[in-house]
Amino acid sequence: MRILFLILLLLIAAPVESFAPSAGNSTFDAQSLKINEDDYLGKSVPDIAFTDERGTQYKLSDFAGKPLILSIVYYTCYQSCPILNEGLSTALSKIDMKLGKDYNVITLSFDHKENAALAAQFRKNLDVKMKGDIPANFEKWIFAVSAERDIKALTDSVGYRFFFSTEDKMFVHPNVYVFLSPDRKITRYLFGLYPSSFDIKIALLESAKGKVGKFPLVSVVALACYKYDAATGVYRLNLPVIFASIGFSLGALTGLIVFLYSRNLKKKKGLIISR
Repeated sequence: MRILFLILLLLIAAPVESFAPSAGNSTFDAQSLKINEDDYLGKSVPDIAFTDERGTQYKLSDFAGKPLILSIVYYTCYQSCPILNEGLSTALSKIDMKLGKDYNVITLSFDHKENAALAAQFRKNLDVKMKGDIPANFEKWIFAVSAERDIKALTDSVGYRFFFSTEDKMFVHPNVYVFLSPDRKITRYLFGLYPSSFDIKIALLESAKGKVGKFPLVSVVALACYKYDAATGVYRLNLPVIFASIGFSLGALTGLIVFLYSRNLKKKKGLIISR
């Protein structure tokens, strides 16, 4: 099997960041696809124009006001691209209905030669494949194509690199979900093909923080107790915060017990004196 095809299979199985440069005569270096998150997090993406699978034209600014999940693929891909969107669909289908109304999803082809018909077929295939694992707001999920200039502007702004293998006649690219804040700032990257619904939910809450309004207490706790692990691309328990919270809670509980005990003791003394 050709070396680049083997690389693609590896790319399907895990985030591209974990790869070492390929062996053999290939000049492919997986590090060239790596997204250096520190260079892009917090920066804004351009207000590009694109066309959805129905032929409707949009700009990114049309989706302002809500967090946005961006999945960058190409529609004629028969390897990881369909799986990338299947994994996202499964995760989103497990997110509660209330949160489901507070975000947008755009799948965008980085191949400027692809058209709306291919985007529509990609969406149809996903719908058929997923069946019951379709998110509640799937009808608002945009599958888009764009001009070469706009695609380059967007991919450059998020650090997304790809190249076409003429030998294998396919693109090599990272598998990643990009989260944008309501004002188009990059807030998070999640790598891999099967994100957990928890990771997606926390990333959405993080993206929307301070933009959509105050969160209920449970959301604040979730954001406080979990932090993003850049080494693995997932969220982990934020143990210092948890232990600090436990310590604070125990201290407050001890103080409350002492207060109630003292008040009860004073009442008893008052009864004895009055007799």
